Amino acid sequence: MLSRWTQHLDTEEEKENFRREVRSARSVLERLTALVDEDEALLDRSETDQRIYDVPNWDYRQAHKNGLRQYMRAIRLLTNLDQQKGTNND
Repeated sequence: MLSRWTQHLDTEEEKENFRREVRSARSVLERLTALVDEDEALLDRSETDQRIYDVPNWDYRQAHKNGLRQYMRAIRLLTNLDQQKGTNND
């Protein structure tokens, strides 16, 4: 679990209690990840239609989609409680 989950807490006891709460919500976090996956699949399909280039501001739309993808990756990182990389781990 990334330490970002508990960085708002002061004591080790508070952090451990909160870690337990987050771990107990694993099924909810897994469902959230599945929903993000579904949304990304819709996003992927929207990019395969060549008509998107007929819209004058398609580049702004693409930039928006890129931002969505970046945030989807961030959500997946947070909801994966088995993270074991970087220095942000507990």
